[in-house]
Formats: sequence, structure tokens, C-alpha cells
Amino acid sequence: MNTIPRPPGHFLSNRTLLVAFIAGLALSVAGSVLIRMPSSSASVGFVVVCTIKTVPVPEFPRVLTTFAVEPVAVFLLAAAAVYYLVLFRRVRHTTLKRQFPLWRALCYLAGIVLVLFTVFGPFAAYDHTFLSIHMLQHFLLITIAPPLLLAGAPLTLLLVSVGRETRKRYFHPILHSRPFHTFTNPLVGLALFALIPTLWYVTPLFERSLTNEWLHYAGYTIFLFAGLHYWWPLVPANPTRWHLPYPVRLVYLLALVPIHAFLGTMFYEPDRIIYPQLSQIPRAWGPAPLLDQQAAGAFMFIAGELIGLIALMIVAAQWATAEERATVRKEVEAARRKQQLTTDN
Repeated sequence: MNTIPRPPGHFLSNRTLLVAFIAGLALSVAGSVLIRMPSSSASVGFVVVCTIKTVPVPEFPRVLTTFAVEPVAVFLLAAAAVYYLVLFRRVRHTTLKRQFPLWRALCYLAGIVLVLFTVFGPFAAYDHTFLSIHMLQHFLLITIAPPLLLAGAPLTLLLVSVGRETRKRYFHPILHSRPFHTFTNPLVGLALFALIPTLWYVTPLFERSLTNEWLHYAGYTIFLFAGLHYWWPLVPANPTRWHLPYPVRLVYLLALVPIHAFLGTMFYEPDRIIYPQLSQIPRAWGPAPLLDQQAAGAFMFIAGELIGLIALMIVAAQWATAEERATVRKEVEAARRKQQLTTDN
């Protein structure tokens, strides 16, 4: 099937990986059951491991070392990182090594670590208490983590690893289908990037997620998905038919500005608490509910504008580099033709 051979000395066969995945998944399910049992929170010194529903009242410095975990989700993210590394090592032992430099793996792993820390670290433990923390999570999941994950080119790595026959039989029919092309249209990504955060905070979804654990984790998922969809056409090395010209990329990125400005203004300007449920949650440390809400708005506005500016500068630099390379190629081609004419004469 023309799959990439395993490098010499490599002991992790596909069967071994499957067995390890099933065993790890079973253990994580058992851990998920155990951690939900009464009095299941564990602490070692300042470090507290608990669930979303058993988070202690925020007190400094314990807020910095409290982790609200979900074993199954943690395992799946860790498994994605391990499988990526296995495929990456296999590809690095082939002639395709230059297409997958080490920095791609570092970017992907940094994205996984960032998602883990954002969803299960101290941020997750107290995003039910502080709106500013929830806003920081939202920003990291939709704006920072996706470009890091996409820079690792995970789908391209998978396509290269499975071999030509598997690609043609299973992947190409999906990747070249009309529904896939329609759904991956950048306009769809732009709409998701704008609508998902807006609907999450304007409708009752956010307040319901404070008491519904499944909805809480679903919120993390859709924010990360919206970010991946939005950034997909902007980060190279991922399969797509939507190759945006540089001027269009700049316009595409400018959409970050009004979206973050709207959300920032929504939370910063009111002189009342938008979500009364947050004001009823006990807190022994941290800002008052109204100040916390205004801090969330200010953060979203400032951080959103900053990341938009940085992204614009990066794309502008890429555009200038591409133009410079095109000019050099034209000059080389013109010199070659001139030399050929001189030789012919």
C-alpha cells in the first residue's frame, strides 16, 4: 500500500499503538469515574486535582495550582501528541524529511500543551468564578492554539504517512468532494469565528455552561474548532483548495478587529453585572464581579487588537518576501534568456 516504513529499531507498530490506545482509553474512563466519586479531590502540598464541580473557593496562592481535569479528554489530547510524534519520526527517516522540520513538531506540541493547560489547568478551575479567566481561555483556544497546531501540518503528515493507496481510497474522495470544499470556504470560517463567540455570550449558553459540565466542555470544543477553521487558509502546509492571495489575507485578518472590539465593548461598558450567577459564587480572593467583567472586556479588546496587528505584520512580511522572490526569479529568467540569445548569435 506504499505506506512509509518504520525506521530501524522502531518498536511501536500500528498494532502496538492500537492496543496502547485502547488500554489508555479504558484507564482514562476508569479515572473519570473515580474522580467523580464523593471526596475524590486530591492534593499534594499546594497542588489540588479535582473536577469542575469540586473546585475549592479561590484563595491565593492555591488558585495557581488547582487543576480541574477530565481524564478522558486529557488522554485523547495526549494520544494525539504521541501519534503525531510517531508519524513525524517515521517521515523524518524518509526523503520527505525536509518537508517536516523540527520546528513543526515543536509548534504542534506547544499547541497541545497550551490546550491542555487552558482547558484543565488553573484557568479551567476558576473560569466558573472569574469571567476574565473564561475570556482568556476563549482567546487562547480560538486565537493562539489553532495557528500553533496547524503549523505542525498534522493532516499533511497523516496523508503522507498512510500511503498512496489509502489516500486515494479513503481520503481523496472526502478532501476533493464538493461538501468539503464548501464547508472549508474561508467565508464559513469567518462566519464561525464571529458567530460562535457572539452567540455563546449573548444567548443563555454561557450561563448554562456554568452548571452543565457537558455544555462546558462542548464550549471549549467549538471555540477550538472555530479557531482551527478560521486559521486554516492562513497557515501554510495544510491541504486546502482555498489559497488566498496576500491582499485577501490582509482583509481576512482585519475581521479580527471588529469581532474582538464588539466583545470587549459588550463587557467593559455596562455598569451592571451581565451574568448575575457569577456574582453569587463565593470568592475569597480576586476582583469583584463588576471589576472582573470590565477586566474581561478590556482584555478581549486589547489582546484582540494586538494579535490582529501581529498577524497583519506577519502576512505583510510574507507578502514582501514572496514579491522579492518573484522579482529575483524574473531577473534570473531574463538573464538566462539574454545569455541564450547571445550564445545563439
